Amino acid sequence: MTSNHASAVPALRSAFGQQLYDGLNALPGSGRLSPEQLEIIYAMAYAHVAQGQYEQGLPLFAFLSQYGPTRKHYLAGLALCLNQVGRYEEAVRIYSLIGVLYPGSPDTALRVAECQIAMGDLEAARVSLALAIDATEGDPAWADTATRARSLRSLLGTTTGAA
Repeated sequence: MTSNHASAVPALRSAFGQQLYDGLNALPGSGRLSPEQLEIIYAMAYAHVAQGQYEQGLPLFAFLSQYGPTRKHYLAGLALCLNQVGRYEEAVRIYSLIGVLYPGSPDTALRVAECQIAMGDLEAARVSLALAIDATEGDPAWADTATRARSLRSLLGTTTGAA
């Protein structure tokens, strides 16, 4: 994420999203560990994920998300681990939280759709894919996300006549 994009995120956040972001940052756990300490733990969690050891990475990302509840990469790691160990409903909740806190990230709608497909909720997945496609429209930075979302939508077919 570029610094221009990062500075634009608060402007994109809804009033509810900003209130949630501020509330999470105000939690007592948010200040217990320094950013440096959290990043050391993140490096261990990331190493597990990079090796496909999602079950080992899951408790580390859960810990990180508790002590750094607004850090997108911690939440994304937690959601990825939940997804990869088959805890799709929980992954959807975390991906949705990322979508509220970081509304300029259309990839979260795609990840929600992937979990919904895994759960067999194809109609909800079609809605999530439409959101991902709409959010990526005209933005070359999200071309890969748009392509994947369109491909998944095509594989699912459409029952509602949506484009």
